[in-house]
Amino acid sequence: MPPVKEYKIESISETPPTHLDIKQTAELKQFLEEQGLYESVAESSLREEVLGTLDKLVKDWVKTIGRAAELADSFVSDSNAKIFTFGSYRLGVHGPGADIDTLCVGPRHVSRETDFFGLEPHCLQAMLLELSGVTQLQAVKDSYVPVIKFQLHGISIDLLYAQLQLSVVPEDLDVRAQSTLRNCDEQSVRALNGCRVTDTILAEVGASQISDFRIALKAMKLWAERRGVYSNVTGFLGGVNWAILVAYICRLYPKGVASTIMLRFFKIYCNWRWPTPIVLQQIDHQNPMGMKQWDPRLDYRDQSHLMPIITPAYPCMNSSYNVSDSTLKIMMDEFMRGVTICDDFLSRSGKVSWARLFEEDNFFQQFKNYLQIEVVAADEQQFRAWEGWVHSRLRQLVRRLETSVGVRPWPKPIKSPGHGPQSYSTLYYMGLKKRSTQMTATTLSRASNNSVNLNGPVNEFRHLVMSWDDWQEGMDVVVRHMKQKDLPPFVLTDGEFSPDTLLCNARGLCLSQRDIYM
Repeated sequence: MPPVKEYKIESISETPPTHLDIKQTAELKQFLEEQGLYESVAESSLREEVLGTLDKLVKDWVKTIGRAAELADSFVSDSNAKIFTFGSYRLGVHGPGADIDTLCVGPRHVSRETDFFGLEPHCLQAMLLELSGVTQLQAVKDSYVPVIKFQLHGISIDLLYAQLQLSVVPEDLDVRAQSTLRNCDEQSVRALNGCRVTDTILAEVGASQISDFRIALKAMKLWAERRGVYSNVTGFLGGVNWAILVAYICRLYPKGVASTIMLRFFKIYCNWRWPTPIVLQQIDHQNPMGMKQWDPRLDYRDQSHLMPIITPAYPCMNSSYNVSDSTLKIMMDEFMRGVTICDDFLSRSGKVSWARLFEEDNFFQQFKNYLQIEVVAADEQQFRAWEGWVHSRLRQLVRRLETSVGVRPWPKPIKSPGHGPQSYSTLYYMGLKKRSTQMTATTLSRASNNSVNLNGPVNEFRHLVMSWDDWQEGMDVVVRHMKQKDLPPFVLTDGEFSPDTLLCNARGLCLSQRDIYM
């Protein structure tokens, strides 16, 4: 076996910020405020109230289970559960209307399967349904990390559960301690690691740089969203990925303010030699608990990862395994664009026009050919589950297409009026570009007029999503090839959309009755 490789972080510069750096940071923060990225005091207070309500509910829930099991009164009295937050809220970079990622930690006698999920009176799911202010509750039991999604007084909550092997959960529990993971099931380990990773990122940045880290991370998330590269699900990067990347720049420039972090971010990652991993904290290859970790020496699948960004808490995993050849190239092109704009800033004696860096990507003007993926369901509850499933599989369509054509997925869903008043639907788009290289017989076949037949990968994708175990009548996915000039006007404007302008089969595959070619 090859020797363990250490990934040490050595600072590039510890030079204190100049007056110009501080001025640019103030301008950046003002720009972010003008974009509406900071919530009001009222919304911030409401979030705290909602979290307090949720924490009280889970404490009552655990005691309810104890009484139902006829446990000793003293034990029931000591029973406890605790709510932790993670993700953007815990990092301090959430904006107005953002959801809160939460984790409920409970004792070993409280089960996810029989106590967290379920409609029996003692189950947390049932108690949430009865709680005043709860709406849009959806229990997702079969996801990689099982979750209950709901709104409480208008605040969106994603609630995970970790079952610890403790008889009583202490109120001062330290989730960063490795001992917290001992004898936990895999789903609990995954749930706990959301909090553990978030807290480790904050610790790695350090208290003196937290404020600038938060400004820079808010800015990078806005930049990625506007440039169409914010989405872990579709093969780009999500919140934790961007947080690790920004934290890494903080380690390289430990005295850098937010403007410095931003300007250096593009320069560093534009020249990064992927797949060299980003490792914020050294991987513990001793693996004291024998859990699966990212280790390309041992797992051939880890060797295939294109842009590894490693989570900084045991067990260390690659948080960006969804990145494909296509999405990596798109992100590297965007990093290069960032370098070009930032170099221009520096050449103008530091005069920064932040608005230019954050310009929206003109995705719908870039390609001659597009795929439109319409996700359709019969009612709202069915649609939420179906749309989430299809969205999570879109990267599989990208991987099938990119072997032979250039493909650029657009991660933002676009709401469409659907097929009628009782129908629910949304649209996703992918830009397509022919390649000059010769196609292989095992991928996409070329027609005699040199067009590319897309039926193979599209049929495979449809078969994949339509084979979902929870598929119901009324759920459908419709894939169409469209020329740029034929895109519906509402993708560019707020114009009205007529369903008659798009023709498809009953359980549609293509535009009109023809195969999909480009």
